[in-house]
Amino acid sequence: MNSMIEIGGVAIHADKQGRYSLNDLHRAAGGEERHRPSRFVENQRTRELAQEIGKAGIPALVSVKGGRAPGTYACKEMVYAYAMWISAAFHVQVIRAYDALATGALEEAMRLAQPRSDRQAARLEAPALTDAVIHARKVVGKEVEHYHFVNEFDLINRVALGMSAKQYRAAHGLGPDDSIRDTLTALEIKCITHLQRYNASLIDFGLPYEKRKTELHKLYCLQYAGPLACEVQRLEA
Repeated sequence: MNSMIEIGGVAIHADKQGRYSLNDLHRAAGGEERHRPSRFVENQRTRELAQEIGKAGIPALVSVKGGRAPGTYACKEMVYAYAMWISAAFHVQVIRAYDALATGALEEAMRLAQPRSDRQAARLEAPALTDAVIHARKVVGKEVEHYHFVNEFDLINRVALGMSAKQYRAAHGLGPDDSIRDTLTALEIKCITHLQRYNASLIDFGLPYEKRKTELHKLYCLQYAGPLACEVQRLEA
């Protein structure tokens, strides 16, 4: 995520360690001579604060000469102190800019984590489906073979993805041990998770394969066919 913030229409650049340019902040605050970063740095209270922060091994202030954005860069605590030194109003602006940045980072993290959590949910639903298959076979006194599980998961894949797992791997250049779920969109995973759960229930109710296939197709068409088609169009645009 971009760590640059903006205050009063002025971009406040950051270095790789997340320190922000006091020179940019000076311009954002109006650029008055009395608020120059050099005057702030020379202030006794500033030196005391820098020394206190430095006890944790964190350089509070770093001078950058040359390059695209030379000047004095400061850690978050020092940025707040500089903003407060200028004025209460500017201090509030800086706090709000940092809050907006933090909120954006959180939202981005949640967005990136969502597909992972959805994949995990799909995996957690898989044992419920396998348990339903095992129970259904045992009720009628029949042995459970590996292909029984493969058939059920391929039923889900054919309904949701239009092809079996083997066909999907071949179409997308995946190896036999590569996880299909890790290549799917959040909506596709949500669809598969829902279908797995529904199929497990249908097995528990004793519906035969063909009837379950029909019911799963109905659910897919009712809730996912349209949104997934729109998603494909958007991704291909």
